[in-house]
Amino acid sequence: DKDKILLAGDFINFCADRLPIKGGFEIHIVSDREANQIETTAAYHRGKNLIKVYGKNRALVDILRSVAHEMTHLMQDENGELQGIIQDAGGHIEDEANAKAGEVIKLFAKSLPRRRAIYEAAAMRIGELLV
Repeated sequence: DKDKILLAGDFINFCADRLPIKGGFEIHIVSDREANQIETTAAYHRGKNLIKVYGKNRALVDILRSVAHEMTHLMQDENGELQGIIQDAGGHIEDEANAKAGEVIKLFAKSLPRRRAIYEAAAMRIGELLV
């Protein structure tokens, strides 16, 4: 819905500033994993500054955590850290992306009361703050 789209845009800008991301990028939240070349919940297309996140039947906070994870990979790519084959579970690159995603989600939610709406139960209590 419109409020979630606005909140997601706000979160993406927050991530871009916080990480920081220096260049341009695209983020697509999609409902078809196979058609969008996503094996799990999200994918960063190295060297293309393109992130695709699977959003169907997922909580907003989970979608945004995936966004932050992949944006961390974008930052790592900009910094020249993504070289060769990257271990997809464990290892420095994935561990940093997981940690940064959790960190950015918490910092965003605590930064303004209306941003707590990423946690959907909180959205019901503070819905009037989304305006």
